[in-house]
Amino acid sequence: MFMTWSERLEAKGFEQGIEQIRQILLRQLSLRFGPLPAGVRQRVEAIRSVDRLTRLAEQVLVARSLEEIDLR
Repeated sequence: MFMTWSERLEAKGFEQGIEQIRQILLRQLSLRFGPLPAGVRQRVEAIRSVDRLTRLAEQVLVARSLEEIDLR
């Protein structure tokens, strides 16, 4: 299937937006809980859903430990 120029531009913008949210989440996690284990970082980097990243960012606000964040 061929994508139009505008569809490719929109997809690229979407991916950039997800990456920005992902980086904010990783920063929030490390500021709140200290250096992150490699496995945690890898799990966050594998997430491709804006909704999932947003829910995780919300969990950071109320979690008392990294273990309370649902990174499954």
